[in-house]
Amino acid sequence: MIITKRHLRITFILLILSGMVTFLYIVRNGLYPFIIAFFMAYLLNPAVSYLERRGFGRITAILSLYAVVFSLLIYGGSRLFPVIIHELESFSKDLPALVGVVEEEMQAFQLQYQNSALPYSLRVTLDQRLVFLQNEGQAYITSLVDALMGLVTHAIGLVITPVLAFYLLSDWNQFREELLRIIPGGWRHEVSLVWKDLDKVLSGVIRGQVTVAIIVGVLVSAGLYLLNVKYALLIGILAGMLDLIPYFGAIIGATPAVTLALLESPYLAVKVVLLFFIIHQVEGTIIGPKILGESVGLHPLSVIFFVFVGSELGGLAGMLLGVPVAAIGKVLLQHLVKALV
Repeated sequence: MIITKRHLRITFILLILSGMVTFLYIVRNGLYPFIIAFFMAYLLNPAVSYLERRGFGRITAILSLYAVVFSLLIYGGSRLFPVIIHELESFSKDLPALVGVVEEEMQAFQLQYQNSALPYSLRVTLDQRLVFLQNEGQAYITSLVDALMGLVTHAIGLVITPVLAFYLLSDWNQFREELLRIIPGGWRHEVSLVWKDLDKVLSGVIRGQVTVAIIVGVLVSAGLYLLNVKYALLIGILAGMLDLIPYFGAIIGATPAVTLALLESPYLAVKVVLLFFIIHQVEGTIIGPKILGESVGLHPLSVIFFVFVGSELGGLAGMLLGVPVAAIGKVLLQHLVKALV
């Protein structure tokens, strides 16, 4: 094989990209404000561009959009924040009793099958699975508490995120031009095509999925409130966040609601199961296709595979990021193969 200048250029670019990825991995703990700011700017940029086309200056468009967004957040927060705090206080008070009830039910179930005619090896296996479920449940609650505490710990970074997003938005087009300028002329068209495809994927994964998750969270909270299930708002927020995980998020998000309902009555638990089933049928057949379309471009089996891989590598965060990273990787790989052929 003859090594050409093109091959050397590709190798050089790949080495630079590898070095950048390695550096970002090393300093990853300090990057969260910039990552959140980028996502925030990416979500808001279409609205800013729309206002620009309507005759607004870019800075004026950003400030106007900020005013609307933060007014809604402040208004909604003033209404919802006291309710969330009240539900958190109630949950913290009720948690020991809830844990006690769950342990009693599991012990009763354990006694039933231990006194049954089941084979000894099967009873031992069931004991092991029950212990595993208890440990997994405790780990799940611990991870949620750690995530909430992490938000408090990173409060300073979260406060400066809107400022960073403002600078990104104000110079969004300039950043893009500068990045294209440092790329060799023969590559600029290909890079523009790569960015176009990445934008399509990210629009589905970030803008689309976040919109769907918010809708699901609102529907779950409203439905649980009508069914008189405790902590409806907290469970709705959790269900919306977990809905970002394809396929499995719906099941994980429904688990706390069904468990709480089951502690009250089996009939209420059935109604909660039906509620989640209806919401996610509506999401899958109406809301999702309208908002997401086919923008992610991954086969359902691939999606499930990358959710499992993400879970193994990074737990809950890995499950959230597995599909977006895989979709971006697919786009980059397609263009790399095209460049090499």
